[in-house]
Amino acid sequence: MVLIIASAFLGVFLGVAAFFLFNQFLPIYSGEVLFEIRAALSESTDIASRDITQDDLVLRLARTEGTLMVSRRILEAAVKEPDIQATTWFRKDFIADDGFPLIDEAVDELEEDVTTRLIRGSNLFGLRWSTGVAVDVPRVLNTIARKYIASREEFDRGKYNTNLELFNSELNQTNRELDDLAQKIGSFIREKGITSLDDPRSHQLSLAMAEVVERIAEVNAALSYGQTAYQQMAAKLDGTVEPSDEDRRLAMQNPTIQPQELAMLQSKTFLRQLRGQYRDPGHWGIRKEQDKLNAMEIEYEVKLQEIMSTSLEAQLREIGDGLEGSRAALENLEQEYQANSVLLQTLAADMARFQEMEERQDHLEQMRQSYIELIKELRLMRLREDASRIVLVQRAETPREKSFPRLESVLPLTIVIVVGLVTGLIFLRELTDQRVKTASDLEVLPGGRVLGVIPELLEDPCKSEAAELVVRKCPTSVLAESYRQTCATIDRFNGPQGHRTMLIVGGLPGSGTTTIATNLAAAAAASGRKVVVVDANFRRPRLSQAMGRAEDGPGLGEVLGGSEKLDDVIWETEFAVDVIGAGRSVDRVFERLSNSRFDNVMADLRRRYDLILVDAPPAVVAGDAMVLATKLDAAILVIRASQEQRGLVARLVNELSEAHCELLGIILNRPRGTVGGYFKKNFAAMAHYASESPA
Repeated sequence: MVLIIASAFLGVFLGVAAFFLFNQFLPIYSGEVLFEIRAALSESTDIASRDITQDDLVLRLARTEGTLMVSRRILEAAVKEPDIQATTWFRKDFIADDGFPLIDEAVDELEEDVTTRLIRGSNLFGLRWSTGVAVDVPRVLNTIARKYIASREEFDRGKYNTNLELFNSELNQTNRELDDLAQKIGSFIREKGITSLDDPRSHQLSLAMAEVVERIAEVNAALSYGQTAYQQMAAKLDGTVEPSDEDRRLAMQNPTIQPQELAMLQSKTFLRQLRGQYRDPGHWGIRKEQDKLNAMEIEYEVKLQEIMSTSLEAQLREIGDGLEGSRAALENLEQEYQANSVLLQTLAADMARFQEMEERQDHLEQMRQSYIELIKELRLMRLREDASRIVLVQRAETPREKSFPRLESVLPLTIVIVVGLVTGLIFLRELTDQRVKTASDLEVLPGGRVLGVIPELLEDPCKSEAAELVVRKCPTSVLAESYRQTCATIDRFNGPQGHRTMLIVGGLPGSGTTTIATNLAAAAAASGRKVVVVDANFRRPRLSQAMGRAEDGPGLGEVLGGSEKLDDVIWETEFAVDVIGAGRSVDRVFERLSNSRFDNVMADLRRRYDLILVDAPPAVVAGDAMVLATKLDAAILVIRASQEQRGLVARLVNELSEAHCELLGIILNRPRGTVGGYFKKNFAAMAHYASESPA
């Protein structure tokens, strides 16, 4: 925050200085030419052009025209004009040593500097340019605008001329087609004899065709009836069908059979007389007359059958003759129908062809009239001055004020740039910094269980004077409460296994293992447990000094060397914590930590104490820590915030996990800004609660 605030003041100073420097040595003047986009005239008789209401259409047209306006062709034509070549801008940078103008270089710079501006909510767009000389601005911009308008007019004239030539060519072609078609129609009328689409010949042929169809239907009906009758007659002659009553009646009317009928009638009359005369039916006279009558009836029936056969044969011949006549008549009618059909089809084809030519003639007439109207409209549109879609509405004027620098823009921009750079560097440093700073940096590591966070002494709201034994000397402080919470967490993770020997080891020198060990021991002793702290840091021992005793007394080194007994080097503090120092410098031999005598010492201490805390040297600079880890039950890794890298911590966690002891977790020591940052609310609540507790 100090850097950011300081960078803001620096930005103010640099902004004011930059404003005066730019104002003196690099002033810039800007100008603009405005153009209006108008809708194209729909007809030459329109009083005025219509408004364009679609914003997206206006923007698209403005972008298109702006791109064309700053195209190299337009800029090159403008730079070649004397008005631009006489400007200070051109004479300063674009005149060769031999006096030859550098057109391409000037165009290259204009392509980079000339910009277009779209004015939203209107049909206007502008062409902007900036330079260090005010009078050069209107001369360059107006010349570019003039060249662009001239190019637009030339383009419109070319477009009108091209369209006019096209329409005239199409009109001439249509006239030629009309002339050719008129000649074809005349020849067709003379050749086919067609006078109109309602030719009476088609009506007469249609009537004749209808009459023939009706007659064909009648003949087909008669033919069908005759065939049926013929089949019935043939069946009667064959005997497969019995003659009808009508056939029998007709046969009975034949004169040749009437005498037999009369004889039969007389015989029946005489037979009745005999039966009346003789009462006996078997009388020989009655039988004789009956036999005679039976013979006459048989003869009559035979004669009648002969007459019916003769009559049926005659009828069959008559019906056959009728069928032959009907078939001949049907064939003649069908031939007549086919002939009329051919005539009608030919006439219909001629009429359709004639109608097609007349429709084609009407279509060509309409096309010719439309081309005439288009040519007329095009000529009138070319004569109108407002037919152009792009109109220059405001020329560039000599600017009266500088567009750059402006204090209201330079000053905030400089402040933003400086503050942004400083802030960016800070964030970049934070992003690239792999040091452990907060507990969250440890939690993301595999096996990175956080046992507790011990804040910085200076950030303790209770203002403790010393970190060593702060649990006993200042029990209401935030540090003391942090140690108590850490001790409780260790006991929870220690669980039912009941590890008694614990290694307190750090990564790099200065991690604070000694302070951690003394306070954890004091917190454990306050709970009623018997605790001893062993200083196994033979390189830089500090445990005895932290507990209030000189480091030159006998200690662990003498016990491992055999010159002292274990009971003689244990001394008790006023806080109910026993301490075993490292010993004299001459007896602190690193290699003795790995011998069996150290194992015996630990076994003896397990019998005497509930908890043995061993303060080890840093694991990175000394290999003693890993040797001790293989001989103790559990280990606690102490990491100094803002000192050790996450990769190093991960490696230490892995090495301790592979050792004989169990890694209970990590204690984060002295993180910067802890009270004001990560654990701010927790530590503030601790301090407030402790200050209100009864004495």
